[in-house]
Amino acid sequence: MAYAALIAGVLCISFTAIFTKLAHVPGPVAAAYRMTIATAVLTLPLAWHIHRVGRPRTGVRWGVTGGLWFALNLGLLSSALLRTSAANATLLDNTAPIWVGLGALIFFHEKLGRRYWAGLALALAGAAVVSGFRLAGGVSLNIGDVMAFVGAVFYAGYLLNTQRARRDLDSLTYLWLVAATSAVVLVSYCLVAGLPLRGYSPSSYLFLVALGVLTQVGGWLLIIYALGHLPASAAVVVLLAQPVVTGLLSIPLLGEALGVRQLVGGALLLTGIALCLSGNGKEQAVQRAGKSEPVNEQPTG
Repeated sequence: MAYAALIAGVLCISFTAIFTKLAHVPGPVAAAYRMTIATAVLTLPLAWHIHRVGRPRTGVRWGVTGGLWFALNLGLLSSALLRTSAANATLLDNTAPIWVGLGALIFFHEKLGRRYWAGLALALAGAAVVSGFRLAGGVSLNIGDVMAFVGAVFYAGYLLNTQRARRDLDSLTYLWLVAATSAVVLVSYCLVAGLPLRGYSPSSYLFLVALGVLTQVGGWLLIIYALGHLPASAAVVVLLAQPVVTGLLSIPLLGEALGVRQLVGGALLLTGIALCLSGNGKEQAVQRAGKSEPVNEQPTG
């Protein structure tokens, strides 16, 4: 069930780039709307949930911290796209699994064997091919590249934070705390930066609603549920399938055809994911299940 939820969540968040592109608004504005709409959608279900089971006694600080991690990642990545190529920003953001693996090794004492690192290397190579990243004339990082790279560290921090938070918080409560915290941070940034939050077309608002409801609420609710039952180091590798799924969805929705580069890169990426999950990923899940029980999920309607 955890892996099924994770795969379904990846499918939902794979619409992120498509909805953002179709909305035709600045990146930070799209991120602010995404988290604000998600907060609004989740408020009534959360109130009903608290009425039934009560307020969480512990773990709230992990929800707030997760929101800060997520907001910083979204803010840096969306800003990086204005200062560097989409290919560079995409690949550098996808270095998050490296930091998740190291963080899981240091903080959670997860044993990451050669199979995991080999599969991760293959998956990252596939992500590089899919994104069209090329190192011509050596590595040359501009300010946008640095922002995307730092954003990947915050993304990794969010995933590790989520794994820890799910010991004390259910999926719905944690997702609301993350969304509300991120919304405050991102809206504040847009106001300070002078980015307009109004005056867009009806179609833009429609895609922004889809971004908040499908990708943030639907996608991350499923992923957060999965992270309560799986190690972050294993789950984050599955998240690398997002560029492949986005590429496939862009064919009918955006009229963009997949070339040889996308097909070869997708094959490498999925092979790397399979290698990780066939070895260390599953072993870590078994080890973690034997050490502690995930927080009990309450029905949320």
